[in-house]
Amino acid sequence: MDAEFIKTLQENHVAAWNERDREKRDSLLKDIYAEDIKMYDPNSILESLAEVSDFIGTLHKQDPDFYFSAAKPIEVTQNGVRLYGHIGTKENPAIVSSMDFFIIENGKAAHLYVMMEPAAP
Repeated sequence: MDAEFIKTLQENHVAAWNERDREKRDSLLKDIYAEDIKMYDPNSILESLAEVSDFIGTLHKQDPDFYFSAAKPIEVTQNGVRLYGHIGTKENPAIVSSMDFFIIENGKAAHLYVMMEPAAP
């Protein structure tokens, strides 16, 4: 996979999940996610870029202090990409630890598996 795409994937993924403006968020997501991306988390399956953006918007409405950050640099293997992150607030960024696993197809994230657990004390 192209190193520039991997860099953009991490930057745009983190930025999009923190973006409150729908138009800006969608622009970030379109650079890295396929229109028909499937996102799998413990409670649901989202089936499009629009549904993922809606989900992010709902998170921000539920918690105006929601903040996502990368815990370490993105890792790549074949067409899979793994990003460890923290979910919390800017003041307390590590309330929840996350691992996002992407399957890349045709130069975009086609599948995103989201796994979360409470952050270590």
